[in-house]
Amino acid sequence: MRRQVAAAAMLVAASVAALSLLRPLPQDQGVLLEVAGRPVDVAGRLHGAWQRLVRRCDGVTRWPPGSPRWQAVQATLAGYSPPASAGAQPVQVLGWGDGDDEWLLAEVRWAPPGAALDPAIVPLARRGGTLQVQAAGVWSGDTGPWAAPVFIRRFLAERLPDLPAALRLCLDPQLPPFAR
Repeated sequence: MRRQVAAAAMLVAASVAALSLLRPLPQDQGVLLEVAGRPVDVAGRLHGAWQRLVRRCDGVTRWPPGSPRWQAVQATLAGYSPPASAGAQPVQVLGWGDGDDEWLLAEVRWAPPGAALDPAIVPLARRGGTLQVQAAGVWSGDTGPWAAPVFIRRFLAERLPDLPAALRLCLDPQLPPFAR
């Protein structure tokens, strides 16, 4: 009986200690959880895991480096705002649709390292046969404590409602400011 009481007391003490390390932090974008003094986007991480489980990426094309689409994206980005954009180096290029109804998402870094531009997620659309950067949906920079993939997908949905949901949901950023 004493062992059971001691075990229950230990469980209560451990729960109180663990809960003392957790504190909700209301923010403009939602609620973070402070874990041992560090803000964590628990809801965003759970949402990201759920999105990876339920998304359907069979209609999304992952264009390989050197492919015609990859080269077209690189050329479009390099010419978008020179000279800073001249060093565009796609890390990944995702596509949806074809012909004049094509959308692309590119994760891009800039050369040389330390260039004036931060890594970016750049949506592009083919309009009238021309590939065009959709500036309203370009994401560049840190997402702070928020889960970057979920934050960026939500940003894209708000800014570019015509961007196919499957393309947005199948974006798994790889560069350090985004892949957390």
